[in-house]
Amino acid sequence: MHTGIRETRAHTRFERQTSDGNKIWRTDYFGPPPSPASSNSLRPDAPNTSIYTPPAAGEIRDPQAFLVEQSPGAIVHPHFHYVDQFQVVVDGGGTLGRHDVGPISVHFASAHTGYGPITPGPEGLKYFTLRASADETGAQYLPANRHKMLTIPKKNVLLDSIPLADPDELRQLAQVRRSNVKQDESGLRVDVVSIPPGMQTEISGQPKSAGLMILVISGSVLLAEQTFTPWSCMFIGNHEPGALLTGGPDGAQILALQFPMEAS
Repeated sequence: MHTGIRETRAHTRFERQTSDGNKIWRTDYFGPPPSPASSNSLRPDAPNTSIYTPPAAGEIRDPQAFLVEQSPGAIVHPHFHYVDQFQVVVDGGGTLGRHDVGPISVHFASAHTGYGPITPGPEGLKYFTLRASADETGAQYLPANRHKMLTIPKKNVLLDSIPLADPDELRQLAQVRRSNVKQDESGLRVDVVSIPPGMQTEISGQPKSAGLMILVISGSVLLAEQTFTPWSCMFIGNHEPGALLTGGPDGAQILALQFPMEAS
């Protein structure tokens, strides 16, 4: 299992500038960095010379989790990645392509699927990028890198915004509440799980998946004597046992994001 607690990962936050001088920050939670801090991966006009090598048969790569913060005007231009990923908007607002996004928007893009631009609103935009298998090559901007994009089935899904639970409602829950908001035949699944204070529940992915990412969006959960506050996350591989989570003093609301088996 890989874990990242918001307070203990804050020291990894660093700033970069887009080609037009606006700021973007990144906080790395776990896994290898998605691009070097010194790279030009924010510049759509700069060539991306990084080479991605797919995992060998049976190879299991580390997952990735990181938080991106875009200041107003800091646009991330259309691009793709070599692996499947979820993105979860946790603060601010803006647009993804032509669609409005804000807390809590969940987006899934499969490998070699173009998406964007990601345009922050006047309050900026903050979102997690979550991957079951790491990609360290940065954004492959379009149309310049279209020749690298494989002709394979693609999936680009933006779910309706998930409302944050009212704190009083969480504290008064009598039992664990699970709500499925997305599921398909590929293994892709998104659940919202609300946990009462002090109550335990086991969270695990399906064997026929590429693993499960858990993101705390309200309250807190306890695991192995650690407290996972809002904007903390963990990844459970499909070869790993599930996690027995305990609701914190005010309960918890979490997202359980299951990756399809086809993840790169």
